[in-house]
Amino acid sequence: MSDDLNKMFIEKIPSQEKANELMAKLFTVTQPEVVFSPPVTAHEQTVITASEVTAGFGFGFGGGGGVAPDQEGNADTAVNLGGGGGGGGGGTAQARPVAAIIMTPTGVRVEPIVDVTKISIAFFTAFGAMIGMLYKMKRGG
Repeated sequence: MSDDLNKMFIEKIPSQEKANELMAKLFTVTQPEVVFSPPVTAHEQTVITASEVTAGFGFGFGGGGGVAPDQEGNADTAVNLGGGGGGGGGGTAQARPVAAIIMTPTGVRVEPIVDVTKISIAFFTAFGAMIGMLYKMKRGG
């Protein structure tokens, strides 16, 4: 392999290190202290919120190289070496509270936190799918 091609592959290593840093940051989202809040105490009650945490990520790298043939079309005597590469990545994380854990001297209870928006979206999506299917069934197609 030529020195130019070796240099091209060595220059890509910092990008891979950045991808590893991204993965490490996204995994910190899934720690227990993210799912359960610190306890809050008032009078004789202690409340801890529990959250749903969702994380996703992806990344990729690619590269390639080649030689341009000489003027007679012979690749064995080519003098031009070319190459390229690139990469990218990204991720997302989100959390939302789903329950409150309430501890009192008389016991512990879990109160769900209802997400009206999520329920509404699910309802309208299902309703739309049913209307679409009824339309297709009446049309015969």
